[in-house]
Amino acid sequence: MVPQDEARVSVHANALAYGAGTFEGIRAWWNAEHEELYLLEAAAHYARLERSARILGLRLPVPAAALVRLTAQLLRRNDVRSDAYVRPLLIQHGEVLTVRMHDIDTRLSIAVTPTPGDYIDPDGVRCMVSSWRRTPDSCTPNRAKVTGSYSGPSLAKTEALDHGFDEAIMLTVDGHVAEATTSNLFLRFGDEWVTPPGTDDILEGITRAQVMVLLEEATGKAAVQRRIQRSELYTCDEALLCGTAAIVVPVVEVDGRRVGDGAPGASTLLLGTTLRAIARRQDARHPEWTTPVYGEGVPA
Repeated sequence: MVPQDEARVSVHANALAYGAGTFEGIRAWWNAEHEELYLLEAAAHYARLERSARILGLRLPVPAAALVRLTAQLLRRNDVRSDAYVRPLLIQHGEVLTVRMHDIDTRLSIAVTPTPGDYIDPDGVRCMVSSWRRTPDSCTPNRAKVTGSYSGPSLAKTEALDHGFDEAIMLTVDGHVAEATTSNLFLRFGDEWVTPPGTDDILEGITRAQVMVLLEEATGKAAVQRRIQRSELYTCDEALLCGTAAIVVPVVEVDGRRVGDGAPGASTLLLGTTLRAIARRQDARHPEWTTPVYGEGVPA
């Protein structure tokens, strides 16, 4: 472990020019009553990091289970006792000019920082459909969380803000709904929830999987994974975005059209409250989603 100021890479690092690497974002949630910090879905995040590395032809130097233990140690070493954000990053740090994914030294880092407030307004966001399309899997592997794949979402986010919106929704190259810039999307029609399938160029989010579980528990019906047309964004009864940073947030408007009655959806607000409570173990459901950092059940 090194101080933040010593955690540096060369300006000649291959990853700096070409985005050759993969990363994750993991939340840690503080419960003052328990005097405990809980990592949310750390094992799932590191399993995805391992899959992303395999897709890119990189080797994760430490097994996923060991990375959960190392992350807990890092948080204890920093005596973190507030909500925090953990950023594991595997990059090609070798000083190699050539564009390639082999025979270049890699480096794995894990950094921790305080969670900087709400990533996006939890009370409701206004979205626009972006002119920037989601990169197809045939160009960039969308099942890997690739560092270099975020230029498109970054452009879409800036476009949305420049036009007075809070967030952008990106379509596939053939015009179907994919996802927001860093969040997955769910729509409700009556009593049915739908979400784009993994084959529509989305990153299959870990929060997305949690939302699917919670929706089925609440309604008795599984969310349907199917292709979604743009016009369905304008006719749905409720819409939400979900992701590690966003958690769960209601969509109240798309392209100037109200979603439902224009108020945050009751189901969405309940989902957000429930997931936050589970993350802090204030709700007894799904303890398997959380890992304590200090107390009982701490990774050895």
